[in-house]
This record gives sequence, C-alpha cells and structure tokens, in this order.
Amino acid sequence: MIRSAVLVLGLAGAAMVQAGEAWVFTHVNVVPMATETVLEDRHVFIRAGRIERLVEAAEVAPEALDGYRVIEAQGGWLLPGLGEMHAHIPGHAQQEFAADVLFMYLAHGVTTIRGMLGEPWHLALREAVASGEVPGPRIFTSGPSLNGNSVRSPEDGARMVAEQAAAGYDFLKLHPGLSRETFEAIVATAAVHDIAFSGHVSSAVGVPRALAARQQAIDHLDGYLDALVPRIPDDLTPGFFGFNLVDLVDEARLPGLARATRQQDVWIVPTETIMLNGLSPEPPEVLASRPEMAYLPTELVARWTAAKQSFLGHPAYSPARAERFFELRRTLTAQLHAAGVDLLLGSDSPQFFNAPGFSIVPELETLLAAGLTRFEALQTGTVNVARFFDRADFGTLGEGRVADLVLLDGNPLDDLEPLRRPLGVMLRGDWFDRAALDAGLDEIRNRRREAP
Repeated sequence: MIRSAVLVLGLAGAAMVQAGEAWVFTHVNVVPMATETVLEDRHVFIRAGRIERLVEAAEVAPEALDGYRVIEAQGGWLLPGLGEMHAHIPGHAQQEFAADVLFMYLAHGVTTIRGMLGEPWHLALREAVASGEVPGPRIFTSGPSLNGNSVRSPEDGARMVAEQAAAGYDFLKLHPGLSRETFEAIVATAAVHDIAFSGHVSSAVGVPRALAARQQAIDHLDGYLDALVPRIPDDLTPGFFGFNLVDLVDEARLPGLARATRQQDVWIVPTETIMLNGLSPEPPEVLASRPEMAYLPTELVARWTAAKQSFLGHPAYSPARAERFFELRRTLTAQLHAAGVDLLLGSDSPQFFNAPGFSIVPELETLLAAGLTRFEALQTGTVNVARFFDRADFGTLGEGRVADLVLLDGNPLDDLEPLRRPLGVMLRGDWFDRAALDAGLDEIRNRRREAP
C-alpha cells in the first residue's frame, strides 16, 4: 500500500545518509526557540535520532568527535524543525504526488505536518513515516471531513465520530454546512471518545458557540468576520470567509471576541497566504508562473487559475474590498495575538498556489505584517506546534529532544530568507544535505516537465 511512495521517496532521498548514524554539528550557532537567544559556536551531538548534548566548541577536545560523522556548520544557524499546521496530503489514488508533497515539506525544513483532510490510507502512511520506512515529516492526521454533505443528521455525526476515534485518527476535521443539532452531537460524542475537533465554523454554529464548545483550533479565522457583524441581512450571503461582510464589520466587537478566544484556550491557524493568493488583484497567470508551480501537477495549477479568474470576475469583487478584507484579517490576527491567543503556522498547502514547503516563509511574513516579531512568528511553527500536540520531545532545540533540525546560512531571528533554502535538514536523526534536497526537488520538477 505504501510501495509507490517508498519508491518515489527512495529516489528523492538517494543522498540521504542511513538512519542510526551518530552525528555532530561543529561550530554552529544554536537557535533553541525556548527563549529568544542564540547560543553561539556550539558543537551539537546527535545519537539514535536525538540530541545527545550541546557543548561550547572551545570546550570540546578533537578526540571527542571520534565515532561521530561531522557536519561542518562553519558558523551556520541551527533551528528546530518547523510545523505546517494546515497541510493536505494527497490520497491513496495519488501516491506519487503524496510522496512529492512529503519531500517538498522536508526540503524546506518542515518536520511536522497536521493533515487536514484524512482518509484510511493516511493512517498507514503515518505509521510508515514514524517507522522510517518512508522519509517525511511527522504526521498528525484527521479523518474524512465532517460537513453538511457527509453528516446529514445528529445520528450520522455521532456515528462518524465514534468510527474515526476507533480507527485511530488524531482528530476530527470540521467543514462548513453542519447544522447546530449535528454540531452538538459531534461535540458530545467527541467528549465521550476523547478526540479533539478542529477546522471550520459552520454558519449555523457561529464562532461564539464554537469557542464555548472548546473547538481545539479554528482555521482560516473562519467565522470571525461574521461574528463582528451586529446583524447579517437576510438577503446577504457572507461569501468567502466573510468577504461580503467587510462593510458591515463593527471593530468595537473585536477585543471581546479576542478575549473569549483566549479564555476558551482555542488555537488559531490564520492561513493568510491562501487568502492573498485567492483575492488579491494579482492576475492568475502571474501566480501560475511562480517557479514553485513547476513542482505541482499541471492540471492542479490550471484548476487554481480558473478558480481565481472566477473570483476576480464575481460581481461582489473589487480590489478595494479585497484590501479591506486583508486589513481586517491583519487586525484580527494582531488583536488575537495581543490577547494571548495561541497562533499556529499553517499555509493550507498544497492549495491555491501554495506549494508545500515553499509557502512557509510567505506565511511567516504575513504574521510579521500583523505585528509579530520574527521570534514570535517562528514560535508558531516550533514551540507552539509541540505545545498544541502536548509533546515535549520536539519544537525546541535541547538535550534529549528529537533531532528534527534545520541548518541555515543566516540567523532567522534577523532575516527569514535563509529558510527558503536550508543548507540541510535533519529528520529524526537522518541527515539530508543541500545536494540531497536539490536532487529530490530536481527529480520532482523534471518528472513534472516530462509529463504529458
């Protein structure tokens, strides 16, 4: 069942060194992310897939390196691996594409993903990745979506929750269209089976109820613009994430909504780049010509191009309204952050001109635009990811942590650009140098170029 993915990733990872090696990064600057600091000129020792110790380079005798394979960092910067917290993994029918997606994440320092539209094959893929059979980021996956089409009654909702919990999915994914009664059945049954639910907020539910129900995370800021409108006219459809409501928003409601989000400990995954891609006036042909589109199936990019043309041609669309939409979302993100709401890094890739891995830096830049510092933005993809999953073994760089690491040629606390092209990525103790990453990406791009 995983064979196709193994074959493709075997080609992509041909230059990867075998697991089980003992490694040492020499003369590296460590960005631990537990605090906003840099530990300068360290030797970082790795054994059995975990960080063994961090030592000041000046205190290490040459013979202490015996038995370790040396990665000469030459003053580079070492950062914990990143999380893509709104990822999509292609399904069983697209195993080759799934393998490509996993490698593109890996090649950009993404070592953990939260799969937001699961299926049974993803459970097997999750285990294959965890065992090292398939190189790829650590996978947390939802089951198939619970939405207005798949869940037609409260009984349907309760049954699907019980089935997905029994199957071993990590959480439930909510999509729009759920009735209030069905949502309540899902919430009650999820509590019985101790499984979290995340994703969208259905119009019949609304953000206040989703918060009160302790939805684990709300993605895309879904429903937040609706919640800022005192009364939505009966003849007005909110549109794409509230796009049609921007002229009716009462910003005075925002602080209370931010406080309520914090009080209920609900996480937020803004996914701002997909909004910018979809609703900016930038022509779809320009987006389709981005270099990273060459790594994706041509027919997928064509669908996105047609969808964007449809958006721009809609009677409700105007560049001015789009800019107001983006301004409101930046303000929302800023006030949620100021209220202490926990944010997570997620770009919704591969979706709507967001290529896996390539979209991470642009998404971080949207957080900077909302007022976060670089350190705070990087926390959404490192420390916060581990906290969200209640894990202490990754997300920071320290002794005993899993060796999910990204080696950069610049300090990410000063400049995010080095994240676009890491010097190398260590995935649970397996080292992919720049040559291995380039070889894998080249193989994907060349295969796409040769496809009919």
